[in-house]
Amino acid sequence: METKIVPLDEKLAAMPTLARVVGMRTMSADEFVDGHASGTLRKNKRLGMVWREQYLEERVAYEFGWEFQCLPRSRVTFGDAYTEGDEAAITEAGWHIERYLQLSLYPEDQFEAKYVNVEYKDGTAREGIGMICRQTSAAWVPTGHIVFAIVAEYDPLQKRWHPARNPR
Repeated sequence: METKIVPLDEKLAAMPTLARVVGMRTMSADEFVDGHASGTLRKNKRLGMVWREQYLEERVAYEFGWEFQCLPRSRVTFGDAYTEGDEAAITEAGWHIERYLQLSLYPEDQFEAKYVNVEYKDGTAREGIGMICRQTSAAWVPTGHIVFAIVAEYDPLQKRWHPARNPR
C-alpha cells in the first residue's frame, strides 16, 4: 500500500487564513527549492546535480515534520502497533501521535498509528511505533512511495526502546 494522492479540499484551499500553507502544499518542486530548500540543495540543483532525492527528503520534513520520510513502498512494511504498560517511549509515542493527528490541517491527510519497519538502500534498517500516511493531498509525493514516521524506535539488538521523538 502506497500513499494515495487525492485532490486538495476546495473549501480549505479557498480560506484566506490558510493561503500560506495551501500555497506551500501546492507549489512546484522548483518553487520549493528556490524558496525553502537548503543552500546545498539550491546550489547543487543549479550546478546540474541529480537533486530529486534530496528535494523529497527536505520537502517531506518541511511539510509533514522532521521525523517523516518518503520512500518507495517496497522498502517499508508495517503492522499493528501494540501498547505495553510502563514503557515511557510507547506512552510518549501515543502522546505525540495523538497530538499530530489532532493538529493536522488537511482533512485529506489520513494517518494511522502502526509498527513500522524500514530498510534503507544502504542496507541499514529501523523499526518502531510510528505513523503511516494512507492518503494525502500533497501531489508531489511520487507514485509508488509511502510517507511515514518512526516516533519511538526499537533496537532489536539491544532489546530496548529509544525515547520517543515529536514528529513535528
